[in-house]
Amino acid sequence: MEVISGKAIADEIKAGLKESNAQAGICPCLALIDVGDNQENSLYIGLKKKAIDAIGGNARIIKLSEDTKREDLLEEIKNLNQDKEVNGILLQLPIPETLEPFREEFLEAIAPNKDVDGFGPNNRGRLMGGEPSFISCAALACMDICHRYMSPLAKKKVLLVGDSFDVIQPLALMFMEELCEVTIIPQYYPDAMDDIDIAIVEKGTPLMVKNQSVKAGGLLIDAGFHWFQDRTVGNVDRDSVAGVEGYLLPVPGGMGPLLIAHLMRNLSQAARKG
Repeated sequence: MEVISGKAIADEIKAGLKESNAQAGICPCLALIDVGDNQENSLYIGLKKKAIDAIGGNARIIKLSEDTKREDLLEEIKNLNQDKEVNGILLQLPIPETLEPFREEFLEAIAPNKDVDGFGPNNRGRLMGGEPSFISCAALACMDICHRYMSPLAKKKVLLVGDSFDVIQPLALMFMEELCEVTIIPQYYPDAMDDIDIAIVEKGTPLMVKNQSVKAGGLLIDAGFHWFQDRTVGNVDRDSVAGVEGYLLPVPGGMGPLLIAHLMRNLSQAARKG
């Protein structure tokens, strides 16, 4: 399979945004709310800050303690909504267990025009009507690759494996809008790949997708992330599918960089809208 470099495409997107932002005279500002002491969250925020710097923007990191109260986090979001210098607001997930029951409330509290992650229920609901302010960056990353490598999409057979609100659910709507034949399954099984042109596999176990599962000439997007035998892997056994004709967006180096690049695109769009 031809392995798609998500990093190379992401770098191309960010370089274009840096140029267009400079020409427009804007410096997009993203507020990143980090609650608790999750080391992975800190890593992802660091990557996002680096990307913001790369497009000529500004990151405002709000670090809150593990014992932050519901009311305090809502107040922080309210203040950022009212801050005219902030173009986008991102609540880094996951949040501490004590706050998890209120996650939807926090996401809903973020103003839709600043919800550059596309996680808020307002934007998720408006996607059904075709008029969201922002769409989930992971879903945008997947569609970007599909348009680059599998156009035209009309009548393509698409398999979505998973059930997440930020990847599978928005993609189902977006592919239907493109007149694709969409199949959604909550768990992967090999026969599901039969006669599929595009497969996006988010839910599963490390390296479960093998060469016997994959249709020749198709596009396989690995959207799973696992720490396995001291390395990061996805749901697709990259070595096993190497000899199959087609395209693979792998893990690592695929979805991760692209997701952040599309976050930067959403942020830049928010800054242009003011």
